[in-house]
Amino acid sequence: MLFLAFDVGTSSVKASLVNEFGEVVDFADHIYPDDPRCSETEQDPLSWWGGVYSTAKALFVRKPEYRGQVEAIGVGGHMLGCLPVDAEGIPLRPAMLHSDTRAAKEESLIARSIGRNEIYLRTGNTLGAQSTLAKILWVKENEPSVYGKTAKFLQSKDFITSKLTGNIDTCDYSDGAHAQLMDIYTRQPVSEIFDELGIDTQKIPTFRKGTDIAGKLTDEAADLLGLPPGIPVITGGGDGACANAGAGISTGEMYCSLGTTAWLSYNSPEPVVDSARRVFNIPSLDGEGVGVFGTMQAAGKCIEWASGLFGVQDVAEFDSIAAQAPEGSGGLIFLPYIEGERSPIFDPNARGVYFRIASEHGKAHFMRATLEGVTLALRSILEVYRETRQISDIRVIGGGGRSRLWRQMMADIFNVPTWTVSSRTSSVTSRGVALAAAVGVGVYKDLGQAGAAFSPVEWSEPRPEFSKLYDDLYKTFVELYCRINDLY
Repeated sequence: MLFLAFDVGTSSVKASLVNEFGEVVDFADHIYPDDPRCSETEQDPLSWWGGVYSTAKALFVRKPEYRGQVEAIGVGGHMLGCLPVDAEGIPLRPAMLHSDTRAAKEESLIARSIGRNEIYLRTGNTLGAQSTLAKILWVKENEPSVYGKTAKFLQSKDFITSKLTGNIDTCDYSDGAHAQLMDIYTRQPVSEIFDELGIDTQKIPTFRKGTDIAGKLTDEAADLLGLPPGIPVITGGGDGACANAGAGISTGEMYCSLGTTAWLSYNSPEPVVDSARRVFNIPSLDGEGVGVFGTMQAAGKCIEWASGLFGVQDVAEFDSIAAQAPEGSGGLIFLPYIEGERSPIFDPNARGVYFRIASEHGKAHFMRATLEGVTLALRSILEVYRETRQISDIRVIGGGGRSRLWRQMMADIFNVPTWTVSSRTSSVTSRGVALAAAVGVGVYKDLGQAGAAFSPVEWSEPRPEFSKLYDDLYKTFVELYCRINDLY
């Protein structure tokens, strides 16, 4: 019994075949080609679709016997996007990604008209220029012809689900709340907010549990994927909710996802309201409880950027060079705000800084400082959680979790053990949406039954000899942003 899961990332599409026990039995990925027609914060959604059917074909050409074993399909994808489609599901413009902050003016308008606190209390999420609500308003104000033709505003996974099923009226609770389009308590559109802003509620898709069936695989999609038609396709969810399910965490346990973006999260039965609006809430795929998130904007993206800047070919080379510098990078500190920042400062104007550069600093110091800067930014989120809870350990998922150097660095900077999980770290999001698909077709009654907790594979214990060093660096890291904030 197999479940086909697609993880639509900002860099690639990953396709995984997962059995009913949550084990990844096969995997394929497709990196998007460079597209000169799109800016760095936009993508052609058809490139996502091309990645979906090419990875599926790769899986079933390799193992044709798997075709008849697929019980259901699910899609997870990057969040806080904005993709207007017409009544036929055809994109009307490139998709705006979570990193797109052009809607700063619209964010300010929403803050004046509705209030930042009201948005947070209603949706469980912090208003920002990255928010889908602000982006929709930007499209309305700046591209009125596109807005007028729009039938629905979709997230990345919703577009792929529509291509698989023909149903464009689909979105789940996790994307709905995080986009600030849905009341996190009633699970209904925030219609009165739309009315105040002049947004047509009919352009917002219907919100459902991620485990609900959105439709069945059409003949056309089946032909492209190399599968029989009629396979159930669930509504799916945002990558954060999928990762929560795939990480197998119980209530109160914490994990860190290291991808293009990164986050720290734990599960709670009810939304958690932070008076300073530094963390936010994403409903689970089955609608039972929420994940409490603190998300930084650019994690793996900083590593990718620095690799290009310093001529590094791959992650293994990056780690090898970074390991040549001492802990603390000789005092060099990096603020990883190359695309603005989300938790806990929520500042779209912030930008990256290398601070305290000295003549003795070389390539290795900059490599290591980049990793340390991302990890110090994650610690700033962890310190918010520590105000109300104790953290005993943190499991690490996502592509960055493959780096032993980075995991040890996290243990030292966080001062708690970190550990990897028993599934490939980069497939945890796919595992989560696959288990949701298993729930959707009745193999399991809920996600709790579907997702047994992972067992530790490799622990990284904090090293006391470096705790004071990193504590001092962290104080400087926090103070540095406060000192230069006005200059941004």
